[in-house]
Amino acid sequence: MINARLYFNGDDCFLCWATPPISNCWGFAIRRNLVTADGKHSDGLLHNYTGFKGDNNLPHRHRPSDVWPFQRYTWTDHGVGVGDTISYTISAVTKTGTDLNVDAATSVTVGPVVATCQGDGDSFAYFNRGILLSQFMTKHLPVNWTAGDLIALKNALEVDDNDLRAFLTGDLGKRLLDLLTEAKNKSWHVFAALYEIDDHALISHLADLKQRAHVVLSNGSKKKKGEDSNKAALPDLVGIDLTRRMLWSEGLGHNKFVVFAKSPTKPFMVWTGSTNWATTGLCTQLNNGILVEDKDIAETYVKQWNLLKDDKRTGPQGQPMHFGPALMQSNDVPKSGLSTSIGKWRAWFTRTSTGQDLADITTLIDGAKDAILFLMFEPGTAGLLPVLQKRLDPGAPTYDPKVYIHGVVNSLKAAGTDVEVSLVSRSGAKPKFDLQVIQPEGVGASAGLAGWATEVTRKDFLLGQGGQIGHAIIHSKVIVIDPFTDPIVVTGSHNFSQPASDSNDENLLIIQGNAGLAQRYAVNVMGVYQHYRWREYLKDCKAKGVPPWDGLSKDDKWQWKDAPHNAELKFWLRA
Repeated sequence: MINARLYFNGDDCFLCWATPPISNCWGFAIRRNLVTADGKHSDGLLHNYTGFKGDNNLPHRHRPSDVWPFQRYTWTDHGVGVGDTISYTISAVTKTGTDLNVDAATSVTVGPVVATCQGDGDSFAYFNRGILLSQFMTKHLPVNWTAGDLIALKNALEVDDNDLRAFLTGDLGKRLLDLLTEAKNKSWHVFAALYEIDDHALISHLADLKQRAHVVLSNGSKKKKGEDSNKAALPDLVGIDLTRRMLWSEGLGHNKFVVFAKSPTKPFMVWTGSTNWATTGLCTQLNNGILVEDKDIAETYVKQWNLLKDDKRTGPQGQPMHFGPALMQSNDVPKSGLSTSIGKWRAWFTRTSTGQDLADITTLIDGAKDAILFLMFEPGTAGLLPVLQKRLDPGAPTYDPKVYIHGVVNSLKAAGTDVEVSLVSRSGAKPKFDLQVIQPEGVGASAGLAGWATEVTRKDFLLGQGGQIGHAIIHSKVIVIDPFTDPIVVTGSHNFSQPASDSNDENLLIIQGNAGLAQRYAVNVMGVYQHYRWREYLKDCKAKGVPPWDGLSKDDKWQWKDAPHNAELKFWLRA
């Protein structure tokens, strides 16, 4: 009776299911059978942290899902890790008399699968867990926390053996450090182009490579001539092969890629993505890293590294200038190839002279037939966000209601979508909210929700708004297109913005035809989206004077009559 699917990466499992309405169904129970990578076995019900409406719920209280069932049709399980073998059994929970019972006749099992970061071939997607706007993080703060507590929390994350740091850096931080350790042990060379470096563990691992670490390091976020965001790291980097690329107000040296080479002339593996080599990049911002083991891609990135290193020329009145002719001529042409294991690939480096990089990604977005999933930092009003919004605009020529579009943007500077999203109100009706493209927010004290602790909010987080943590909540830069049909993954350092195209050092890696990699990224996007959709919903309810959903319904009226035909579920439940 229940149609279900399971998708996964190395950190999360995304479940979706649908069924016609079931009489007296008060929700669903989910049982997880888990064998960890080190052989520990557990078999039990997932817990729900949301109780029934009117119950005396307290923050962080939870009950097994046969007691507090899930009244929904999707769920992301964050309680898995790389190498775990997992299966789930989803069952209706029905009310008979005064009792709730798991209806075994409705049960369906999905899995087993093995959680992995690996896509198809030698491609890997890594993610951190840098979501601080969450109930989880409130457990690491005093009940009535202050700005000083947030500063203390941030400072504690700089300590290498901090357990919370290890959790927040996740597979991303662990793998990056492991790669640098492997490079040291195997006498590899690394060629890195970096924007920001202040994390002590990363600095130490890089310094351990000595002259086998070849680094082009920019001036970071400080743009005033003579200022240097990375100055504090320099004493610890004295022994490496270091080149400074100081762009200041001319642009940002915004790359964060590393090429691993078995000798200076034998590059074989590339790490890129959104992660700055800073404690905030590892722990407090949401980021991704992609690792591809491919000789041609590695050689492409080493060539770019050499162009960056050699890019020095003198402008008018002897003023130092960058982005010389050799670099610009190279950047204006995409590099591409076909890997037998990874798939068709294409790389863009910026700055470009006429926005060729953005034009290429625009064509991919406009050509999406089934879905576009994304995470963005600051795409601005002239980058790719307006291109995505046109795909949501019934008046635009690229609009297609069949294309499933979901994403989270750190800052929605170009807002304005009008999309129906099915969510349940107190009356059981489905109010309309514009929730397909959202920005991150936390549940503040003013929400007044029973059972919810006061979270770090957007204002508490962002330095530019008086917060204490940093400049980015979502720092990842990922677009996934048509993951089940003609999969495309786009990621790198590029913010999908106009300045990234015409002013900065950036890289974009496009991989087509790699279904496994697309699934890993799609699960990551959906985990982030689901987390922040609820918080955006609360904000919209408050703005529009609509009472928010405040607990599980004590009847079967919560069910979606159109669940088997809902656009979101139809997309995820395809064969």
